Amino acid sequence: MRSCLRKVKKELIVKQLKKHRIQVAAISETSMYDSGVETIGDYTVIYSGMPMENKTKQAHGVAIFLDRQATGAWKNLGSIWEAVSGRIVMVRLECKPVNVTLISIYSPVNPNGQKDATEMVDAFYTKLQSTIDNIPKDDMILIMGDFNARVGAQQHQTAHGIIGPNTVDKINENGRRLLDFCSINDLVICNTFF
Repeated sequence: MRSCLRKVKKELIVKQLKKHRIQVAAISETSMYDSGVETIGDYTVIYSGMPMENKTKQAHGVAIFLDRQATGAWKNLGSIWEAVSGRIVMVRLECKPVNVTLISIYSPVNPNGQKDATEMVDAFYTKLQSTIDNIPKDDMILIMGDFNARVGAQQHQTAHGIIGPNTVDKINENGRRLLDFCSINDLVICNTFF
């Protein structure tokens, strides 16, 4: 979903979320600057983007949309959220039997051996790991968004606890990083199990 900069676009997203009864959504490439919380209709939008003074065409940006019930769960836990970077935003929800931490991400594109791109991906994963490390150990963690990663059937054979049987491609560099990240943090790549 590209660009949520204009209010009209956010209202359109909320209309679709409401139509499909989606309580929580992570949006990547929002092109929203700075960070904050705003209300659009029945939804709360918690977002993080590049600082306005660094305005470029590649604004990136991520957001989490919460419906009224999810907003209540967020407020019940003290409205905890963190704008980690223009590519990572974190929100905690009060849920039973365990609280849930949602992280919306937008990873840099596959570096393909380019030094600058590799450094950007390294910085992204360092910030993401730091975010994970600061989450209470009892929380369920859901990371949603675009990792710009591909994992393949070969990885299902060697990492079947992390990667399910429903893969479509060969692994790329970001896929290797994602696999390592999931292995270290005891996470699974859910969309490969469906």
